Formats: sequence, C-alpha cells, structure tokens
Amino acid sequence: MITTIVGFAISMAFLFLMLSAACSAIQEIVANLFRWRATTLERGLAGLLMSNDFKEVVYSQPLIQGLCSPGSRGEFSRRPSYIPATTLALAILQAAEDQGMQLDGATPAKPQTNKFEKTEKLLGSLLRDCRDAGEQRRRLENWFNESMERVSGWYKRKSHAWIWIFGAILCLLLNADSISLSKRFWNDQTLRDAISAEATEYIKSTPRDQAVGDDKAELDQSLHRMNLLREHLPGVPLGWCFVDAKAAPKPEVKAPIQADGFKASCWPDLVHPTSSMTQVALAGTDPRLVDIGEWSWWLWKIVGLAATVLAISQGAPFWFDLLRKVVNLRLAGNPPAPAAEAKK
Repeated sequence: MITTIVGFAISMAFLFLMLSAACSAIQEIVANLFRWRATTLERGLAGLLMSNDFKEVVYSQPLIQGLCSPGSRGEFSRRPSYIPATTLALAILQAAEDQGMQLDGATPAKPQTNKFEKTEKLLGSLLRDCRDAGEQRRRLENWFNESMERVSGWYKRKSHAWIWIFGAILCLLLNADSISLSKRFWNDQTLRDAISAEATEYIKSTPRDQAVGDDKAELDQSLHRMNLLREHLPGVPLGWCFVDAKAAPKPEVKAPIQADGFKASCWPDLVHPTSSMTQVALAGTDPRLVDIGEWSWWLWKIVGLAATVLAISQGAPFWFDLLRKVVNLRLAGNPPAPAAEAKK
C-alpha cells in the first residue's frame, strides 16, 4: 500500500512539474519576444528618476548604449533588460552633469525653469552629504538596488498572472484533468510504475536550473527546457477524444475509435479495443475519452482542469523540490535484497 501511495505521489508530482515547467518556458519565451524585462526596467527607472525625459537622457549615455543589442533595423535600439548598478550610477551622474544639475545642494545661478526640476531636487537630496564622486556613485548604487526590488516585484506579479493564463490554455489543450489522471494513476499499476521510473530518471539526470529555469533565463535556455519536456511527456495520458456514447459498438466489437458508427474526434489518434464506449468514458479507463452527451461529466471535468491550473500556479521549483524529496524517500525505502535475506 505504501508503495502504491508513493508511486501515485511521484506520478502526480511529475505531471505537475512537467506542466509547470512547460508554462514557465512558454512565459519566458513570450517575455523574451516582447521584451517584458526591458520595458519593466524602463518603467521602473522612469518612476525612480521622477521623469521619463531624464530617463531617456540616461539611456542615451554611451555606458547604457553599449548594453543595447541590435534591433530589427540593425541599429542598437533594443534596450537592455538588465543594467549593472555601477553602470547606471555612472550614467546618471554623467547625465546630470550634461544637464548642468546642481547635486550638492547649492542654489543654482538661475531660476529653476528646466523640465528636470523634480529629478534635480531628488538627486540633490540623495547626494547632498557626499564628500566625493566615489561616495556619490556608491550611494546611487545602493539606492538603485533597493528600488529594483520593487521593480522585480512588478515583474514577478505580471509573470505569475500570465502563468495562470498559460496554465489554463495548456490544460485545455492537453486535457490535463487532475481528477481523471489521478484515477488512472491510482488504478493502473503499469502506468504508475512507468511514470515513477521516468520521474526518478528525470530527477537524477536533470539539474535543477535546467528543469525549472529562473527569472533571467534566455530564449535558448527556454527552448532547451521545452525539448526536455517533449522527451518526457509522451508517457502521460494527455489529449482529447470526444465520443458520443450512444453510438457505442456492441460488446464483442473491437475497433479503432474512428471506425464507422462512432462520432469521435481524437487528438492524438487513439485505438482502444473496448466492450463499450460508455464504460470507457465513464469508468475512466482512459482520461482522454470524453462522453459529449453526459453533462454531469463536464462539471467534474471543469473541477479537474481547475485543480491542475491551481497546481501549475505553484511553479516548477515547488514541484521539482517536492518530487525530489518523494523520489529520495522512495529510494531510501528500498533495502538491499541480500540484507533482507540475511535476516530470515
């Protein structure tokens, strides 16, 4: 019984890990394509400096331009998604000097009529007590690092919201119903053992950073993780097959679902020798089969899909760490055969 429970837990955790990692990889790919990190950083700097115009002056500095990458037209127009604190501090000081700002608290020679008045007051208050340029740079670095924690929070909240959206779409496409899949894993020892073995091998052979990625994962890393998932997902019974149970064949008939007499549309293509399509759909022999005429069945389907989306929202790191603990528990619980025989 304990072996069954552990195998079931490994199978479910492995399923949630695969789906969570897939959603994270999709989110990272979309974030890279649409430059979410770069735009979030720009938004944060504009708020930090209290001026979108002064932010543009800072971005025009050679130190920042050197971090840009080529855009679609060849020029270095793609702004960076990450700026080192030292580089930004030097760029701000240079931009302030170029604009003739007074950063030591001294009264300017002419009235404050420039559009950077708020920024000048902000930087003047921050740097007033600094003894030299080195101390100014260090204070700006600390100020930037502390402020970027808030910007990182913006990005994480945005990413988490999209994880929910991508998770819902992925669950619908793959028919990742936690209720049906849990029944299948619990009742099918062969499948449970196969998935458990696959999960164990995955944990042993895949480093954590490759399995779950991180907030700074690049496009090629995300694509590599998608390839890893493609290698391990085929063993999990995912997909859809819509069947009209009233058109089920006679008990002695064994035929592909697409045979004459069926109203079925399947992805991926499936072949099921069965005595009754009604029994297959309702008994949960294969969670991919859907009885389109059973409305109460759809209520449980929605609950199962929602449960999977909730599990995916926990994130790949959570499921990877949990799966590793359960796998290690299973491996530690298998005593060597010779030792067991010696006690007899």
